[in-house]
This record gives sequence, C-alpha cells and structure tokens, in this order.
Amino acid sequence: MRGARRRRPGAHPQLVIGAVLVGLVLVTALVSLVWTPYDPVHAGAERLLPPGAEHWFGTDRFGRDVLSQVMAGAQITLLVGLVAVGIAALVGVPLGVLAGMLQGSGRGRPAAVLMRGTDILLAFPGLLLAIVLGAVYGAGTVTAMVALGIGSIPAFTRVARSGTLQVMRSDYVLAARAANRGEVAIAARHVLPNIAGTVLVQCSVNFAIAVLAEAGLSFLGLGTPPPTPSWGRMLQESQQFLGLADHLAIVPGVAIAVAVLGFNLLGDGLRDVLDPRLASASAATPQVEPARAVPPRAESLGTPALDLRHLTVSTTSGRTLLDDLSLRVAAGERVGLIGESGSGKTMTALAALGLLPDGVAATGHVGLAGVDGNLLDRGERALARLRGQAISMVFQEPMTALDPLVRVGHQVAEAMTLHGTDGRTATRRAAELLAEVGLPAGAARRYPHELSGGQRQRVVLAAALANDPAVLVADEPTTALDVTVQRQVLDLMTRLVSERGAGLLFITHDLAVVSQVCERVVVLLDGVVVEEGPVDEVFARPRHEYTRRLLAASTLEPRRSPSLTEPPSRVEPVETPAALIRVQDVTRTYAPRGQPVQALRGVSLAVQEGQRFGIVGESGSGKSTLLRIVAGLDRATSGRVVTAGVELSPAEPRDLGGLRSALQLVFQDPYGSLDPRMTIGDIVAEPLLNAMNVRDGGPRSAAGRRDAVREMLDAVGLPLDAAGRYPHQFSGGQRQRIAIARALVCRPRILVADEPVSALDVSVRRQVLDLLARLADERALTLLLVSHDLGVVRHVCDQVAVMHEGLIVEQGPTAQVYDDPRDEYTRRLRAATPQLR
Repeated sequence: MRGARRRRPGAHPQLVIGAVLVGLVLVTALVSLVWTPYDPVHAGAERLLPPGAEHWFGTDRFGRDVLSQVMAGAQITLLVGLVAVGIAALVGVPLGVLAGMLQGSGRGRPAAVLMRGTDILLAFPGLLLAIVLGAVYGAGTVTAMVALGIGSIPAFTRVARSGTLQVMRSDYVLAARAANRGEVAIAARHVLPNIAGTVLVQCSVNFAIAVLAEAGLSFLGLGTPPPTPSWGRMLQESQQFLGLADHLAIVPGVAIAVAVLGFNLLGDGLRDVLDPRLASASAATPQVEPARAVPPRAESLGTPALDLRHLTVSTTSGRTLLDDLSLRVAAGERVGLIGESGSGKTMTALAALGLLPDGVAATGHVGLAGVDGNLLDRGERALARLRGQAISMVFQEPMTALDPLVRVGHQVAEAMTLHGTDGRTATRRAAELLAEVGLPAGAARRYPHELSGGQRQRVVLAAALANDPAVLVADEPTTALDVTVQRQVLDLMTRLVSERGAGLLFITHDLAVVSQVCERVVVLLDGVVVEEGPVDEVFARPRHEYTRRLLAASTLEPRRSPSLTEPPSRVEPVETPAALIRVQDVTRTYAPRGQPVQALRGVSLAVQEGQRFGIVGESGSGKSTLLRIVAGLDRATSGRVVTAGVELSPAEPRDLGGLRSALQLVFQDPYGSLDPRMTIGDIVAEPLLNAMNVRDGGPRSAAGRRDAVREMLDAVGLPLDAAGRYPHQFSGGQRQRIAIARALVCRPRILVADEPVSALDVSVRRQVLDLLARLADERALTLLLVSHDLGVVRHVCDQVAVMHEGLIVEQGPTAQVYDDPRDEYTRRLRAATPQLR
C-alpha cells in the first residue's frame, strides 16, 4: 500500500479558478509598479473616450487612461484587503482560540470576559470606525486599512472560538492531555490545524468585505485620496456619467467582482485541499473470499409485505454496493438482515425506501403490499406519499433522526398530517402513540434533548408506526443504547409489530439481538446474500464460512485467569498497599445551570497492579466520570484518589507528568479519538513527547520515536506504512488499533479503556478485545475497562464493579458477579445482555 497523497490541485476546480483570478489581480498589481500603458494620474486632452484601439477601456472625465488606472488601483485593492485581514486574523484568531480553550477547560468566566471585550467592537463596525477615524486623523488608505482590520476582529474571534470549542470537546484533545501536552502545544498541534480551514474561509470573506468597504469609503470620499487610483474612487467618480460613459463604472466594477470572487474561491479551495480527509488515496480494504449468492428458498414465505428481487445498487463510478439481492418479508414476519459494516445492509434499506444518496442508482424490483408496480420506477413525489404510510424506517441514532427544535409530539403528529390526517386528530393520536410506547404523560410537549436515548428511540418508533405501515425497516435501532434500554426497545418493537401484523426488516450486526427478535435471517457480505433461512437453523448449522466467523466472534467466553486453578470465592474489595489505583469515598457534583447533580456518591474501589478490572453500568451511572477522575482529567468534589502513586486530591491542579507517563487511555469512539489532520505516525508518537517519558528512558530523537512507532504499529497488527497515512483511510477496527498503539507506545503501567468496542462490529469487537487482553499479558499492564456490557467485561476482566446512579452496587470476581449476582440491578443487567439462542 502506498502512503497518503494530497489531492492534486486540478482535482479542486474552485481552487484553480480562484488561484487564476487572484493571480490575475496580483500580476496586474505587480506589473503596474513598473509599467502602465499611460500615466494613471496624468490628465489628457481626450476625455470620456469610449473603449477603442488606443485606449482599450477608454478615458475618464480628466482624460486619464482607464486601463492604467485599473492596473494601478489593483495595488490599493490588495494592500487594503491583505492588511485589513492580517490585522483581524492576527488579533482575532489568538483571542478566539484563547477564549475557546479557557471555556473548554472549565474556566468560563475569564472566557466570557474576553468575549464581551471583543463584542464591544461590534458597536463600531469597520465602515463606521473608518468614518470616525477619518474625521479624526484624516481620510486615507492607512486609516481605512486599520479601521477595517479592527472592525473585523470580532468576526475572527467568534469563528476561532466556535471552532476551538468543537475541537476541545474531542477525544483526541483528551488523549493529548493524557500525554501531558501543555495548552500551548494542544493549541498549536490540534486546535489551529483543525480550525485552519474555517479561518481561511473567513479570511477570504473578510478580504472581499474589505475590498468592497474600501470601494464604499472611496465612493464617499473617505478612502484613498486623489489622485491615487483606486477602484472604489473610480466607481465614485463614474456615478455622474452613468448613461453617458458606462464604461467608467463597468470596468472597476468587474475588477472588484473578479477580486472578490477569486479570493472567495481560493479560500474554499484551500480549505478543501488542506483537508487530508479529501485525499485521493484510500485505505486498502481487507481481502475476503468471494461471496457466492445463495438462491432464495423455494418454499412460500406468505404474502410478501416487502419484495426485493434482483436488486443491484451501484455508484456512478461503477462500484457495486449490492449485487443481485433478493429478499422477501411476509406480513407479520420478522426478518433479520445481518452483516458487518460495509456489507450493504443500510443500502438495502435506503433502496427499499427510495432514499439512495446522490451518485447511487438501483436496478431490479422493489415491491410493497398493496402498491402496484416497481417502486424503483416511481418518482420522488409518489415515493414520498408511500414513505411513512406503506413503509416506515427507524434510524440508528434517534438524536439525529429527531428535529432538536420541534417538540416530539408535533413530530409524531406531523408523520400523520403529511398523509392527510387533520391536525386535531393527529395531535390526539400522537399522544396515544407516545403513551403506547411507554412514555410518561406530558412527553409530547418535550424536546428531544429532554428525553433519554431510549425515550428518543421510542418517539422515533411511535412516528414510524403512526400510519400503520405494512413494513417497518429498523436500521441498527439499538446500537447506541444500553443493554437494559435495548432490551426494552426490542421487546416494545416486537410487540407493536406483531399487534399490527406488519412485516419487520431488522438490520443489525449483532447476532444475539437477531436471535431474540427475528424468525428468519439473511446474511449479507459485500453486497451479496451468502446465506438465509430460519434463525435457529442458520445459527445452529451455518453453511457459509462467513456466517460461522460471525457466530464465533459473537460468543465471548469468560476469561480464565492462569493464576487461578478453581473459581474464586466472592470477596469484598480490600485496600492494600500494593493497590495501583485507590479510590476512597469519592463524590463528584456538577452544577449545570445552578442545579447540582451528583455523578458519584461515595465511590470506593482498589485495583491491584497487574489486575484486569472492569466497571459496568448504564449511561449516567457515573462510570466515565470515575474513569476521568482516576486518569487525572477531572477532579473529585471530595474523597481521595491515588493513581500510580500520584495523589489526585480535589485541590488545585498539580503536576501530573508522572501520571501521564504511567497511565494512558483508549477512548470509545475510534473516529473521534484520532486527530483527522495528523498522520498516524504523529498521532502514535504524541505520548513520546512527554518530558517524563524521556527522563524514564524514552526515545529522545525523532528517529528513535519513529522506531518506537513502527514497533508499536507492528505489535497491534498494522502495516508499517500506516505511519504516513491519515485516520480516515482506516476502518473502525483499525482506528481502534491505532488508538491502542498510541496508548501503549510510552509503555505505561496502567491502560484505561472507555467503552473501546461499543462502536465496532462483532468480529472486529472480538479482535480488539483479544488484542487488549494479549497486550495486557505481554506488557504486564493493569487494565481498567469501562463498559455497559457485562459479557465484554466477563471476557476480559478478573474483577468487576457494577455502578448504578453514581454508586457501586456490587463488586467482586467477574465470574461470581456474572453467574451469581447479588444486587437486583446487576441481575437486570445480566438478564438484558443479549445471548445467542
């Protein structure tokens, strides 16, 4: 595989066009320094001549050559634009980055003071400020440049602050802090590169504004003084000759338009070409055995509610996403469509609803019960009448599927009013549906952010079922949910579909969920159906190797510690001097909007050196908060925390250099935990820049760091040339391997993994878990694993603590807690964990 290459400029038409236009203005300005056809300020005898052979653009009222004036005026245009933008960017961007980093690190008051200070400038727009300064200091080019630059500072500050806040919320910034990178290093290495594209666009916009503002000031007589040529002054002087000598206005007007358009296109093009995610090189995909299509079974499946026959989906570039897929869902039947990411599951759903993205086309047959003909032959307006009525879809992420600014009751009612139900009836029916899916009274008046993830998914389900569709398509509807909430949503979906007699096409990568919900299963690999049949039969006697691999990866065996010859008896945690992590009576209270919320309530635990310790709980249980406190990324409100011998008291911040070399983290999201603008080599090497690692024997030179990175990439099973590529060129599982490599390159004693496999397919999940376990054994690591899945913790960890509402409700040896839970909450977690039948 070859390393990443930046996309050639020719692949960005707007960059090329913008560069040509800006280059034309720049060349014109440079040439005018040494030559113009005529003296641009010298008056001539031939006045108001139209364009001709001698004077290409004619002459003005003083007999001056218009072409010479335009050439000389380009100097003023570039000077005003560049200086004004330079002043605004050099002052505004650092202020915005500083405000964003202060607010992102919890110091909101100084950030607010800084932003209110810049907001004062908003009371003096650049044009108004130029008029005031011109009245005080005299009109002129310098006054205009300074005034326009000062007036643009708030715009750059706000843009930089907004971008910085977004970057500061990312996991890769937390990883940089865990690597003991200082605020200045984080700003230079992560913040500025990631906001550079937005700042470039702002620069191009403000350049255009400065050019137009200078033209306006000159038009008012407050800009460039005569007789110095200026495009704006030329426009000002042409106003009295409109209709008589229109070329006097057209020529400078076109010049201004060219400059403004050129800089806007150049800014947009530079933003794209500097983004490595748009690079032409892509990661090589793993080679898999060619999939062989399995012919549909001959037996009748009943009246088809959804009938897909010989469905082929391809991109305009010729890539086949689905190849001759045939699938039937009978009325009242629940069919599971399984496969890993990229297998074509979602494309199947989108094709069935006529929602394929631009650049993707489908051929074949899509049929719905009660609808004549092929849906693929229908136009968008006809399909819109069917969606939500004959066929509905439940999307994977309920927060993005719901409009955040509209109450949920209105969104459910809208699904009915769009298909002819009157507003009053729809409102009443929406309230009934929300009650039917188990939401409390008054939920219809809430906004999506006021509901939990499970409640939001119930709203999406209510909207999908509002018009009693014949087919319900559910695309990974429980992936983002905790196991107990997942179980509730699955039970609810199964019951409602059965009561309505609708066909269900359930799309997922989780075979355990399919075994609980579906009657029949279809296995998809690279867009081809490789196996299908009754769930019990396929899972008990899989015919295709790919199905066997999925089943093997879905079964997580309990961890067997080599140090134990018999099952351990349940013991209470005892704090010992050998404990590498000690947490004693820790509380953590947040006060959003002045309302105190206790995330942790008197938590205590001890993790011994070399131990694999799991923390299990649902979202909001406090497990991630505890992890951040243990890692020194947050401070407890009260209590005592000692990690690797470093006291993490609730007092003021302290030097954590020693902790940063002893503890590293692997985050949940393999896409958000890697800086998209850094190469893999730079990402993995970042912890090696910690001065404590150098003192402890880490590599001091760049060559030594490169060798360490290559060794670590090899250890996690990635090719050596991965170091020169970017995160977007790797799959989710490969990205998580990169995150593990980054965490282990400085040889820490403690590895903290926060939900490291929740976003991965089952086979990739198994690979990553086994990799973590192997590396923990080989490197004698103390592993602290956070998960909402008891099965994952059982597969990896020796000890487990179960958290609920900020408390540890049970802890002990994993086998004992899993097989014989004492607490009712642990029993609910255990019962809700999906198991293959």
